[in-house]
Amino acid sequence: MVYDPAANFQSTYGMSAAEASAMYNSSSSPALGFEESLVTEETSFEESPTGLPVTLEYTEQIPITAEDVRSAIGGLEEQERKAIAYEMFLGVPIAYSSYEDVFNEDGSINETYFVQAVERTLNFAEKAAPSENYYFLDILQRGDAGEMTPAELTKAFQDRVAEIEEEKRPKRVINYMDPAGLQAALNDAAGSVLGRKMTNQEMKAFVSKIHGMQASGVSSIAVGAQAEQFARSAAPVEAGAMDHANAASLIMQAAGIGGRR
Repeated sequence: MVYDPAANFQSTYGMSAAEASAMYNSSSSPALGFEESLVTEETSFEESPTGLPVTLEYTEQIPITAEDVRSAIGGLEEQERKAIAYEMFLGVPIAYSSYEDVFNEDGSINETYFVQAVERTLNFAEKAAPSENYYFLDILQRGDAGEMTPAELTKAFQDRVAEIEEEKRPKRVINYMDPAGLQAALNDAAGSVLGRKMTNQEMKAFVSKIHGMQASGVSSIAVGAQAEQFARSAAPVEAGAMDHANAASLIMQAAGIGGRR
């Protein structure tokens, strides 16, 4: 199977690269989301019987801007910034071009690519905000995404890297032996070992066995020997009886009984 970057992108992010690009480059909204803030005010009402101030408490929706997120990320410890880097790589289309861009060789965050990934994720968050989709904002704020522990994020990152490498690795092409040829070889062996032909079910089982050996990487297969062994194991009683008959025939021939004159 040939590695297909487009198909891999679609299966990973649920959208094509073209759709992701269109979403990324479309016009944006300045508010990424909102957070609730408890407001306390003291006021007086002319209708109040006591004339004393009245304390009011209410919740206010405060918009979260891209600058708020940048500022918050800038104040995070290294471990939290790493968690965000993991999340962006795992869950944000085109945040990173390659897993090799996420960290430096010493394990520290690659700041250049981290900043680029944050900006790309912010752009996605701005596009998703009007539909009240806060998935990308949660990643940047370690909201719902923060339920994964650092160890779980590291494992998920390593698993994804392994998948990418496996997808890029050339697949081994197996030239399976012709089933008709294998069935003929089995029938030839069965005629000598059992004195009969094999059933369709037995022939299918033999073909599956040989193809399975090929798939497992066995490079040299002696089909004749495999066919004889298979025939004997398929009908050991018949094979034993045939062996006795053949042995008796050889003895008779050696004694000159039943032979040609």
